[in-house]
Amino acid sequence: MRDLDFSCGGLLPLITSIESAPSVRDDRRDIWLTREEVRTASLGLAQNIASAQKRLVFLLCGNTCETIIGLLAAAAASRAVALIDPSLAEDKLGGLIDAYRPDLVLSTPDIGEKLRDLGGASSEWRSYESRAGVVEWIARDAGAASVDIDPALQLLLSTSGTTGSQKYVRLSRDAIVANAGQIAEALAIDEHSIGIAHLPLHYSYGLSVVTSHLAAGGRVYLVNDSITSPSFWSKIANVGGSHFPGVPFHYAALARLGASLVPDSVKVFTQAGGALDPRIQAKIHDWATLRGGRFFVMYGQTEASPRMTTLQHADFSRKAGSVGVALAGGRLSIVDDKGAPAPADAIGTVVYEGPNVMLGYAMSRADLGKGDEMKGRLETGDLGRLDAEGFLYLTGRTKRFAKIAGYRLGLDEIEQELFAVCSVACIDLGEKIAVVHEQESETALKARVRELAANYKVPSSSFSLLKTAQIPRGASGKINYAQLKESLRV
Repeated sequence: MRDLDFSCGGLLPLITSIESAPSVRDDRRDIWLTREEVRTASLGLAQNIASAQKRLVFLLCGNTCETIIGLLAAAAASRAVALIDPSLAEDKLGGLIDAYRPDLVLSTPDIGEKLRDLGGASSEWRSYESRAGVVEWIARDAGAASVDIDPALQLLLSTSGTTGSQKYVRLSRDAIVANAGQIAEALAIDEHSIGIAHLPLHYSYGLSVVTSHLAAGGRVYLVNDSITSPSFWSKIANVGGSHFPGVPFHYAALARLGASLVPDSVKVFTQAGGALDPRIQAKIHDWATLRGGRFFVMYGQTEASPRMTTLQHADFSRKAGSVGVALAGGRLSIVDDKGAPAPADAIGTVVYEGPNVMLGYAMSRADLGKGDEMKGRLETGDLGRLDAEGFLYLTGRTKRFAKIAGYRLGLDEIEQELFAVCSVACIDLGEKIAVVHEQESETALKARVRELAANYKVPSSSFSLLKTAQIPRGASGKINYAQLKESLRV
């Protein structure tokens, strides 16, 4: 039997002065769990799932205290844990179980019932309720013990939203803890900070809100409402929530609904998860300033645990459009098509180096034994430029382009250009670009597309406007291009 890690994988370090202070609460409860209570519950569950050999846990995530306890328990027991979206269809979840053969699946009863019919007869799954209130579903013996798991591996996260893809990012304890500290430093998170955990916890941005606050001694309030729900902001006001993390969708909604909805306790606004209309960014920045708060633009990928840069509130006005500078301990560079360093303001592939870079990818149980394949260096697949002061400006994705009349056009750049009219999704159709939108009238959009075509020196007929009822987006708010293509049959 392994000794338990009292710090729960470094995510709940002992801070004597606040062990009895409120730490975690969800919107089903009227009371906070103290840091000591969270630790006790996590270590209690860890005792039940600990083993001499490293094992894999599937944790079906909800925005609940139980999920956080399950995550910390797995870390305390030195198990590798994969955070699984509980809304996955049964065939997708079954496919993941078959591919990764988890030794244990943790879930609350309301989510876990769907597992009884997966992976064979229900008798092959055994369940019992732990002191932490988490139901453990013990997987049948699939011969997984013959596959060693890398001792450094602590967390598996999907990059694909709710598609059920088997591709997962392998993250080490050191990377997770390092990034939690980097984020806490950049946002000045301390024991007075109350993070609003409304984003899904199986989504890396949502998880980072939890890890950065717990590691720094802050509080976490877990919410299951939409920000457009009448009860959302009243809940936040009731607990004094101070840090609101949002993706572009959330801030676009706030820009429409107005800042008066947001309680005065919210002083920190962070934006990540994709490009946001610069006008909305400026509006949120002004709102934050008026209330004595701060607005941070952040950039990251799951592969970086997940944050890489921050644009500080004070730098926003002079560096509008930038995603900021590298987090402490990280380094950004731009390389050209041949991998050579590019000069300041030259556009190329963004490369990040730092202690929070992933170990590599996994597609199945067999990949969990792999070691560090990245060596702290991540080629992001994003295009961008660094100015002379080291501020990063993103311009698109290396593979998100179309070739029209011999010209290579960035689809992300076109989407950003059209933000001024409306939100769109651009798809390469081969010598044509589909501009998918949700507008009743296409008049303004057509006019702007014609202007873009002239600027790019391509025929306006190279753009095809397609109306859809709703552009599909994942939990992060990012456009799901695969689902969009399937729905439009293009």
